[in-house]
Amino acid sequence: MKFKRILSILLAAIMLASFTCLVSCGDSEDTVYTVGVIQLVTHDALDAATDGFVQALKDKLGEENVVIDVQNAANSTDTCATIANSFVTKKVDLIMANATPALQAAYNATSTIPILGTSVTEYGVALGIENFSGTVGGNV
Repeated sequence: MKFKRILSILLAAIMLASFTCLVSCGDSEDTVYTVGVIQLVTHDALDAATDGFVQALKDKLGEENVVIDVQNAANSTDTCATIANSFVTKKVDLIMANATPALQAAYNATSTIPILGTSVTEYGVALGIENFSGTVGGNV
């Protein structure tokens, strides 16, 4: 259990570091960012990763400067796609995809909104990247 907590905090810190560019590029300190979270299913490890990410964002940006929309796909890849498309329609500033099907749905829904993925074993396989070098590129 302690390992899961440390892992979720580490993942949240990595994702937050990636989010720093979005924050530093903002027009003012009064900017409110909208972040969409797609979580495949309720699960202790996935819940911990989402909770750690959300808390780290609130700590870094201040609760008043971030709106976080967490959506659970109830273990449905079709629902992941629906959620991802709704985030694109809403023009969120960032999508955090928690689990491989969530990452795939976000990746297929947008090439412009930044996407952070977690709980993904192999990005190259998940995104169909041949000769994967460890860097996805683009908005992921």
